[in-house]
Amino acid sequence: MNNLEFTRIDDRLIHGQVCAAWLKSIPSIKHILVIDDDASKDPFMSEMFSLLVPTHITIEIQSVENATKILKDGLIEPTMIIVKLPLTIKRIIDNGIDINFINVGGMGMTTGRKKLFQNISASDEERNIFKELIDKGIKVEIQIIPAQRQVDVASLIK
Repeated sequence: MNNLEFTRIDDRLIHGQVCAAWLKSIPSIKHILVIDDDASKDPFMSEMFSLLVPTHITIEIQSVENATKILKDGLIEPTMIIVKLPLTIKRIIDNGIDINFINVGGMGMTTGRKKLFQNISASDEERNIFKELIDKGIKVEIQIIPAQRQVDVASLIK
């Protein structure tokens, strides 16, 4: 997809690692598209996210449905997509959006999740989603911050 610079799964969505590390390591990014059904309905979260990103970068928070329409129309600027859950990425791809690389950066331990790698946890359903995405030829890698090495999720999913 043209202008899609980076796609990240991070259950915190926008925070210091995203704003400080990733945006500096990929300076071409001019826009952030947060895709989350709950956050898209929360004006407070939208305001907080807009305050966290550098002023030269635009940000929008959209539902999966609205984001799919935006993505089908094409991205105007170099864009980073951030979602909370693997299921969100799966829904977008199932809706016909072409994503060929996914960075897994933050999936904390919650009910139903087991350790996948270091501080990254995934439920059985999320592991199956990763396997499905990998089977489609999508590269899925864990990398919390740019300075760390990339870990291929395919090597962790058995």
